[in-house]
Amino acid sequence: MNEPSYLAPSQNCYESECSKILDLVNDPLVSTDFETGELVFDGLAESIEPDDAQTVWTVTLKEGRQFHNGEPVDTDAFLRAWHYSQDPKNAQATAGFMARIEGAGEGSEMSGLEKVDDRTFTVTLDGPFSQFGQQMSYQPAFAPIAEACMDDLKACNESPIGTGPYQMSGEWRHDEGITLEKWADYAGEQMANADTIEFEMFTTPTAAYRDFQNGGVDVLSVSPEVYLEAKGELGPRLQEAPTASLTYLGFPTGTKPYDNEKLRQAISMSIDRSLIIDRVQNGLGVPSTDIVTPPIPGSRDDACEFCAYDPERAKELLEESGVDPESFTLELYFNSGSGHEGWTEAAARQIQSNLGIDYKLKSTEWAQYLELLDAQEFTGPFRLGWSLDYPSPENYLRPIVGTNGDSNYTGYSNPEFDELLVQADRADDLEESFALYQQAGDIALQELPIIPMWSGEVAVASSDEVGDVRYDVGEGEIAFGEITVNQ
Repeated sequence: MNEPSYLAPSQNCYESECSKILDLVNDPLVSTDFETGELVFDGLAESIEPDDAQTVWTVTLKEGRQFHNGEPVDTDAFLRAWHYSQDPKNAQATAGFMARIEGAGEGSEMSGLEKVDDRTFTVTLDGPFSQFGQQMSYQPAFAPIAEACMDDLKACNESPIGTGPYQMSGEWRHDEGITLEKWADYAGEQMANADTIEFEMFTTPTAAYRDFQNGGVDVLSVSPEVYLEAKGELGPRLQEAPTASLTYLGFPTGTKPYDNEKLRQAISMSIDRSLIIDRVQNGLGVPSTDIVTPPIPGSRDDACEFCAYDPERAKELLEESGVDPESFTLELYFNSGSGHEGWTEAAARQIQSNLGIDYKLKSTEWAQYLELLDAQEFTGPFRLGWSLDYPSPENYLRPIVGTNGDSNYTGYSNPEFDELLVQADRADDLEESFALYQQAGDIALQELPIIPMWSGEVAVASSDEVGDVRYDVGEGEIAFGEITVNQ
């Protein structure tokens, strides 16, 4: 794995590396059944009930649950966490998940969050939202925080205090590794089979696989660079599974010439996604046809007209844009050390070959890349990925391309798009909501603030030392807690 950006409080975790750790260190409030979308009360909540208007939600917590340091997991633990997260002065990465609660972003406390008793609190939203229960299944945003952690955030970042089946063993060894150990007093339902889990950090995916070959790590997601090698060596010890992840290129839509819709369409149609997947990704991926990826309910296999590879149409769109391809150099950004070098260069070469636009590749380490994202300082297309927080089209559309979305780094804003999302949020049934989400998606797929590239497939390698290894598409990660150690 790469170095996580942050570990405590969990509300500042909004990327895959910290999630690997915190999904084991923390319990969710509630889970969502990936097939049905129904709530599953296998976390900290005993029940979650909306009123008839779906604006006031009552959360009742399970009795007797504790943090690793013995503090009670009570109403106060959730209120201090959620109030802290939404407070603008704290600038938490997942603050946007609180945006629907009355008073969010207006000060140190939200008016819509009210304590009933030690195990019960109510959440009043600024309008109906039928999927708020499912949204609360996103653990990093809605986790409680121990009082000791709030008293010393720096110490808690190095050794987070959680509620889950695993706790930190020692402190975070930066750029080296993190060790988790089973928490003996855990009273929840999440799996914790192995006594310890050691996460090792590597500079490249290839280096991680070499360590696996040499008997180091026992489980890892294999990168495309070594996928064919691993497939030939491992046989049944290499499991392949679809993911709900989206790989995309974003545009700084307020920066010339990328404020030009026709240019964005031209660039998209100049990229042969299938060829890149076959030759660079070694077959790991499915070309995008929508922003919402399969197997998310409401995704489509024919939504994106401008995702098709058509170099002649791309040239026509470039001409219609009025942009001189020799007037600028396309700077393509990506984070280094995660296997993106090959495909980003392949895409840039295709753009150059088909449209005559020179390119320059620009890469930084992940931590610096996040800083560029937050500051929106990119001057050209940038690589990003997305994976579900909860299974809904809304969870893809609003964060990535909605106005002021948590992960909208493009600066894109369209009032019609936003209004369709609101209508979908308030729909009476799933069929109506999906139709409205799809109408919103059609706008984004026409204007292309982002270029959907492909939905993911994962290959998980495991050694003979471990068993019960599987990929959990709902969590978007290997189910580390379920892994057993062979005797």
